[in-house]
Amino acid sequence: MEHMDTIDLIAILALVLALLLMLSVFSLKRRVNELESRLAQRDAYGGMYSPPASSRAADIPAPLFVQNPELAPDLERRIRLLMAEGKKIQAIKVMREARNLGLKEAKDFVDNLEQGGNFR
Repeated sequence: MEHMDTIDLIAILALVLALLLMLSVFSLKRRVNELESRLAQRDAYGGMYSPPASSRAADIPAPLFVQNPELAPDLERRIRLLMAEGKKIQAIKVMREARNLGLKEAKDFVDNLEQGGNFR
């Protein structure tokens, strides 16, 4: 009889462990789907993630290349377009994200470009 109780206890623990693992898998799957969605949205906006309109500040207009990605299909054109629109801070942000730069490096890069420097 003792032997049967031990087997029942082990079976119950295994079932609980399996349920916990299933919950973890479902949670991870939900997170993967969310990240895939964000990545697809980032690709749709020419390399920039654009949060849903409901979470964006209404008084900050989206850059022209976000509104129409065909205007600037590559990074240099996006940066130059932002600078031409007077959106230097946005250009620095795009540069940071695109090249994984720190704030100072991205700012120096955009400043150099603004002063007629080469993009590369």
